[in-house]
Amino acid sequence: MPEKVSRPEPPALLRLRVPAVGLALGGKRLFPGLDWTWRRGERWGVVGPNGSGKSVLVRLLSGDLFAPEVSLSFPGLRADPGRAFGVVSLARQSRLLRSMDAYVQMRWNASEEEATPALGAWLSQDAVEEVAPFERVERSAASAAAFARRRAAVVARMRLGALLDRHLVALSNGEMRRALLARALLASPRFLALDAPFTGLDAESRAILAETLDALAVRPSPALLVATARPEDLPRGVSHVLELDAGGNVVRQGPVRSSDRPTARPSDRPTVRPKDHPTVRPSDRPTVWRISGTPGTGPAIIRMRGATVSYGDRVVFENLDWTVRRGERWLLSGPNGSGKTTLLALVIGDHPQAYANDVRIFGRRRGTGDSIWDVKRRIGWVSPELHACMDPCATALETVLSGFTDTPLCHGAPGAARRRAALAALARFGLADAADVPFGSLSAGEGRLALLARAVVKNPPLLVLDEPCQNLDAANRRRFVSFVDRLCAENPAATLLYVTHRADSVPRCIDRRIRAAPR
Repeated sequence: MPEKVSRPEPPALLRLRVPAVGLALGGKRLFPGLDWTWRRGERWGVVGPNGSGKSVLVRLLSGDLFAPEVSLSFPGLRADPGRAFGVVSLARQSRLLRSMDAYVQMRWNASEEEATPALGAWLSQDAVEEVAPFERVERSAASAAAFARRRAAVVARMRLGALLDRHLVALSNGEMRRALLARALLASPRFLALDAPFTGLDAESRAILAETLDALAVRPSPALLVATARPEDLPRGVSHVLELDAGGNVVRQGPVRSSDRPTARPSDRPTVRPKDHPTVRPSDRPTVWRISGTPGTGPAIIRMRGATVSYGDRVVFENLDWTVRRGERWLLSGPNGSGKTTLLALVIGDHPQAYANDVRIFGRRRGTGDSIWDVKRRIGWVSPELHACMDPCATALETVLSGFTDTPLCHGAPGAARRRAALAALARFGLADAADVPFGSLSAGEGRLALLARAVVKNPPLLVLDEPCQNLDAANRRRFVSFVDRLCAENPAATLLYVTHRADSVPRCIDRRIRAAPR
């Protein structure tokens, strides 16, 4: 009988060794004893609940986090490992905005948005290759033409053509996520790591991204890694899975199994069809708001009459009449870039065009004497913009305490009562042990939970929750949605404005809807 010949293993692209005591970070010991080799041809998924270390692993591999006790090598790689890694993550998005001195309100200040580059310039060859402004680079015509072809293909695939003249800070959260992936792909990285890539995307954008990742997962380059708390978001071509538990321990690593990728809901992972790709993006037309639900009779908390928001010739929406009454619970829905967050910015006082419109909050018209702080004092707020601009060095407790002053920073020495309230809010969302952990060291999901605690800490009469369940795993998503339902049941006067793209994140208490649709 002929001797069976074993095939040699594919060459290793990356080796990671973590000592038995684990990587000490944020009060946890992550990945104790991890011995992991990523080989050529493998596409990895990293799955686990919030706080399990998925984002830490991506930061570690890409060089964003230095840990001397960890052994990380890239056999055969001649380039700088940091430049060999393309990363799309909330942390990278926040870092980009901080590098541009962006702040929460900047997105709606048209006079200041030019402080950030236009998307087209940010996706140029010089920008992608990080050429210094005064550096002279000699390129062949063939090289420039090859990049131009690749750029055109990536822009078309990510549906960014109509946004190229828009400045980065003016992009919606979902549009920015697609732009970050386009930039990463144009850099032709050896590795591409995506941390919670579907966060903040509407149904069409999720379909486009799913199609893109499925195509990337069957190509030899780049080597793909997708980290997610939702196993159903793993691309179909993922070949191996690294599974983590809530404590940061490695549960399993190895070839993918059918149970590693549960079937997604049709609404969560729609199929892309040709008719889903209009020649003109919805964001290029004024939004029409469609309101449904029985009109209430309570006192008006929010009243808009003929509200219009425009930037030069671009009209976001116009002539909106909308009244929100005490105790009503509204769902705001619509595609990325349709103006949902812009509408909420009029409410919370962050949009300067609130003063040019008939916008009344708690019975007072904007511009008649109330300051922005008078408005915010009675509102609890969560949004992707707020998350991106929070101080990464502030502790989780300081982050929650800042909810009392409605600023990204905790000012002054809080009293004992406020500290007790903040600690109780952290405990409510499972973060009691993270009170002293810097906000920037929390996982993306833990950071969102800290902001949720911040929003409710002062028991505001109006809650404005813009994509509050972003980055939350299934258990924390259910916990938060149940909390919102319980809060509204216990306080009939509480008023809620809620934005989400996910059907499984909608509280049962929602009784009215305002939907954005292109004209």
